[in-house]
Amino acid sequence: MAVITIFGLYATNRRAFGKALAKKLNYDYADRDIIRELARRANISEEYVESYEDGRSRGLMQILSKTVSMNFIKRIIGDSAGYMDSKIYFKLLEEIVISLYKRGNIVIVGRGSHCILQGYDGAYFIKVRAEWEDRVKTARKLLSSRVCDVENYIDEQDKREKKFMEYFYKVDYLNPSLFSLVINLSKVSREEGIQQVIDLISAKKSLT
Repeated sequence: MAVITIFGLYATNRRAFGKALAKKLNYDYADRDIIRELARRANISEEYVESYEDGRSRGLMQILSKTVSMNFIKRIIGDSAGYMDSKIYFKLLEEIVISLYKRGNIVIVGRGSHCILQGYDGAYFIKVRAEWEDRVKTARKLLSSRVCDVENYIDEQDKREKKFMEYFYKVDYLNPSLFSLVINLSKVSREEGIQQVIDLISAKKSLT
């Protein structure tokens, strides 16, 4: 049994790599599923989870929760509506990632899953990266004509990721000690990168 987490900044092709790796290993793949499960458990929309993750709603809700009572907030948004704050978000996220780990044979992308599972047996933490020029090319394809200044958009996404990791995990997301393997997809092909992961797992299993 192995559990593989994939971390990568915006436009490093981390999701495509994770999906291809899962297919190669015949593993389950978890990415968007985490948002859906967070939304279900917190009784909120998937869009709200996404806005919370990128910081659009977190600041407002934290301010509200500090200045007015929770009962008042619930009266505003409705009794049947859920609620999200940093403690609820992290607790649910941790529970979901650990439940995915217990299933085994799965590739989990993003949301600091590599931080949650540090020290867990059979967990491998892969960082996918790419050179700036390649990230710009990838971002242009992803964004089409929706964003004029693509380089600035990438920079903003990197800052957002940095804040997310610092806020929830109190770590430097660039710290190499958090990862079992770093793969530069500007230097090796996706297939070569996948083989590196397979070789890593095989080597670890042969030592146990």
